[in-house]
Amino acid sequence: MVTASVFDGMSALRIDRDGAMSVVFTDGRVVSASIGREGFQVTSAIISSTHLPQSRQLHLQTTRGHNIVVELPSAVEFAPVKGRTTIYLDQKDWSRLANAIHQPDRVPNEREQAAALRLIELARRGEVILPMCSAHMAETCKQGDAEQRYRRALTIVQLSAWWQLRDPVDLRRFELRQGLTTRYLARCLLPPAAVTLEPNAVHAGAQMRLPAVPTDLPPELRWVIHALTCISGIVDTMLDGEHVAMKPVDGWTADLQRFTEFLRDNPSGSELKRRRTHVKFLADLGGELAAASAQVGITPEQMSDWYLDHSEGDVSHMPALGLFREVLHEKLSNGSIRRRNNDLVDMMYLSAGAGYCDHVVGERSHTSHLANALRRLGRPNNVHRNSTR
Repeated sequence: MVTASVFDGMSALRIDRDGAMSVVFTDGRVVSASIGREGFQVTSAIISSTHLPQSRQLHLQTTRGHNIVVELPSAVEFAPVKGRTTIYLDQKDWSRLANAIHQPDRVPNEREQAAALRLIELARRGEVILPMCSAHMAETCKQGDAEQRYRRALTIVQLSAWWQLRDPVDLRRFELRQGLTTRYLARCLLPPAAVTLEPNAVHAGAQMRLPAVPTDLPPELRWVIHALTCISGIVDTMLDGEHVAMKPVDGWTADLQRFTEFLRDNPSGSELKRRRTHVKFLADLGGELAAASAQVGITPEQMSDWYLDHSEGDVSHMPALGLFREVLHEKLSNGSIRRRNNDLVDMMYLSAGAGYCDHVVGERSHTSHLANALRRLGRPNNVHRNSTR
């Protein structure tokens, strides 16, 4: 039996800034009304929103006349990748795409311009997926130049089409739960989609209170309102929110430097050095590992067994944490590597991208560390220094 949908016969549902609403039906009828209030806040960069339920799309128009088309998930299928290549871009590469569209004179050479335009074309045609993440949002929101920020934000939301890389914190936590469950409970957990259209997946690892949806609405309509609210909020924040400076993780860079100096002052063979950096890695997991063991139901004896005998081998098979652990080992082992306040963010997001996407494009230093990590783990190299390769 086919279940009726609240969107049966509906071609488009449009809401404008002044609260005007219009519904277009597939038979050509148009019904207009008002939602009784402004459709968007006065400060919003969005002037209209059009939901196309038959094609699962949302069209947002900005106050500057730009159109943003995003894909919508269904309540039962968050990640309809359908075999498309997924490519995670570092912030510098999103900037390059923004320049290729809006300021081509800022692209260094014709080769990079041609590569950027080709990638833009593939993304616009939906042949590749360029997921956005919360780091892209944060990096964009810290941009002080309002015009540069708008152009970069517009490029990201247009070309990502709402595809997201799930919050690396959430992915790391799942990998730990999966590793402990597999080893001690002899079963596997159902993994969440890492590249997904799921509402607010970019913040899945954070405790956030999302706007409530009226409970008296049909479940399908409640789901759509929830998805549209998440999308509009994130797009609006990126396009026209207030400038927000990113804050580094307090003490992390200094702690990394102190441990590097400890290794330098206490020289050892490669095997002991690796054990030392692994202990440092486990110590840094701290609450993440404790929470994972509690959620899975692992006994203290089993956790002790895992720490001593299985942690290194199990972590090496984890898509994101395995790479993160290898990059951390390389950074700790080499005292000449420059420390930056943003290293932890880059390491987490790029290792998640390399662990779950088909390709990653990033800056020279981190892609070099990732390439070495992939080689040590016996994985194919999927990281690139620029989009021309």
